[in-house]
Formats: sequence, C-alpha cells, structure tokens
Amino acid sequence: MKRFTVVVLTALLVGCSPGPEDVAGPSPELACPTSADKPLALAVGARANVPTPKVPAAVEDLMTRVVRAHSAVTLIRVDGDPKVVFSDPAPAREGNENADNVALDEYTTAIASAFREATPAQVAEADPLTALGIAAKRVDEGGTIALLDSGLQTTAPLRFDSEPLLSAEPAEVADYLREEKLLPDLTGRTVLLVGIGETAQPQPKLDNRRSANLVATWKAVAEAAGACVDALDLGETTDSVVSTPRVAVVTPPAPPAPLTPCGEVELGEADNVSFLPDSAEFKDRPAARRTLEQLAGVVRDERQRVELVGRTASSGPEAGRISLSAQRADAVKGVLEELGVEAGRITTRGVGTNWPTHVPDIGPGGVLLPGPAAQNRKVVVKLTCEG
Repeated sequence: MKRFTVVVLTALLVGCSPGPEDVAGPSPELACPTSADKPLALAVGARANVPTPKVPAAVEDLMTRVVRAHSAVTLIRVDGDPKVVFSDPAPAREGNENADNVALDEYTTAIASAFREATPAQVAEADPLTALGIAAKRVDEGGTIALLDSGLQTTAPLRFDSEPLLSAEPAEVADYLREEKLLPDLTGRTVLLVGIGETAQPQPKLDNRRSANLVATWKAVAEAAGACVDALDLGETTDSVVSTPRVAVVTPPAPPAPLTPCGEVELGEADNVSFLPDSAEFKDRPAARRTLEQLAGVVRDERQRVELVGRTASSGPEAGRISLSAQRADAVKGVLEELGVEAGRITTRGVGTNWPTHVPDIGPGGVLLPGPAAQNRKVVVKLTCEG
C-alpha cells in the first residue's frame, strides 16, 4: 500500500493513507464544529508588522482531514486588497489507492507552494475583514475559515491605526458594523482566529489587556456575522516574512499621566477606570480599584477636596445621559470611600456629554462610533488643595 505525503503549508509531514478516523470529528483543541467533508479557507496575513504565519496543530489536523476527504482548500492573501491566491478544486477520487495518493500529494504540494509564494502581501495596509468575506464565499455552511493574522486592520471600516478601537467595547464594534451593513455573511461557518494580537517590529507589542480586547472584538464581529468562533495562539513568534509594502503602525494608548496633588485629571480607558456601555458598572473593577488606590493615597495624604464629574457617550436621551454620568461619578466615590477617603471630602455630579473634551462619537449616519464612545465613558477628577 503506497503512502502519500501530506504537505501542511509550513512543513512537510508524512502521513498514512486515509482511513475512516482521518475524516471524522473536530480537533479536541476546538470547541466549534469542523468537518472534513466541507471546504476549508485559510486567510493568511503574511505582511509587515505581523509574525511569520504558522499553522497551529489544530488547523494542520483539520487541513489534513479535509485533503484526505477530497474537500477543497482555498488560500486568501490578507493585505490592503485581499485576494484569492489558491483555489484549485480538490482532486477527484481516482478509483485506486495509489493513483488517489498521487493526486492528493500533488494537491497538497500545490497548496504549500501557494502558501509560501502567493500569500506574502502585495498591497499596502491590512484588511482582514474583507478577507473573511471573501473566505465565506468559498466555504459553504458547515465549512471552516482560519484567519491567520494580527487582527490590526488599517483600512476602513476598522482603522485601528487612527481610531481608538483597541479600547472599544467589542459588542459595540460588532453593532456598528451590523448597523452599517458591513458584516460578512458567516452563517453556519466555523471561524478560527489564529494569532490575533500577536505582532512583529516595528509594530509595538500590545499589552495583555489590549490584546485580549482585540481577540474579543474579532470574536464579537465573527459571531455577529453568524459564525462559531475559536481563538488559537500563533505559537512562537518571529519577525515578519516581509517588510513591504507598508502597513501603518497601530500605536497603543499612552500610559496614564501621574496624578498631581492639585488640578484636574480624566480617568478613563487608559487608566482602567472605564465603564460598560449604558451602565455605571466598571469594565474591570479590580483594575479600576488599583488606579483609584493611587488617587486615594494622594487625597488622604494631602487632604484635598475631590469633585468627581461623570461623563457618557452620546447614546440615549440627554436626561438619561446626565443621570448615568452621575451614577458613574458615584461609583468612583464609592470605591474611594472604601479606600479610606472621607465621604465629606467628595462631591459628585454628572454632565452627560456636556464637557469641553467630549470626543465626537456619532458617525454621519447617526451610528455610535465604538472607539470614540469608549473614550467618553469616564470620570473627571478635580482636586482642590486647601490654601
């Protein structure tokens, strides 16, 4: 019985000829269903600012099963203008095992060649959202799409390089794309997110919080589009496979300025004092408390008076925004009191969106812009020193 070589994109793996166990069931690493009898599409970001793409074991396993089941594999280049770079139909069954194995050998060799030679970026910038849409058209319901990319899109409608989307609420990003009718149709597909948030120089490394939020954002987008989603690590990261064409660098938010004994400071996403949409609940209460511990220490030592001014995004009626912003100020006050600041030294009020540094967060079509909206959910601290 002849054996055939299964080329799994970045390595040559020798496998046995197919048996029933090779085409059944998802990998144990995946929560979402995968089927070897349905096509597989890999959208590959082999471009500047992202690590050289590698295929995790779960995806290697799936591709091996897809090829052995004579199902099709498609490769899509992820750059500023994503394109299909390999779409050969799966080989027909030859009727005898040796001929069948030769055909599968040739098919997998062609996939590997396209992965190496055709997926490196050709067009400046990065547009993984469009790549997902292209992949969906190549994969029937029940099929699988693997997106191997950092997820740092630099083209509209997700400009991570020029909009504060790294801190945006994932559900709001998905809602924005839905309202603007910009979601791809991923109904019934499984989407495997591979390497989201992993970067290579000159793209700065994302901290754990921003990286996790980026993964959550792409999961929310794919789920809103109808997919079942799993996220996988890329594994050991390396330099980019190419340095050109250009991809804009996404600058993570600057670290917060140190608190001063007197004056005014805004506490928001950069300081971990941020709120869920339409809520006075902190997005991350332990992180918010750690920041507020610093503020409480300053106030306890210097005996300042504290005014807390709550702010909101531009959703809902004005009266509701003012009420919500006051509740956010009260939430910060509650934590400060827990940390030993006298209640009599703290006053609170809410201004909704009526504040000089309010960031415009409504788009041309009246849709809430998720990045700017996140920036506006904050509390301003005004410290008055006793003279």
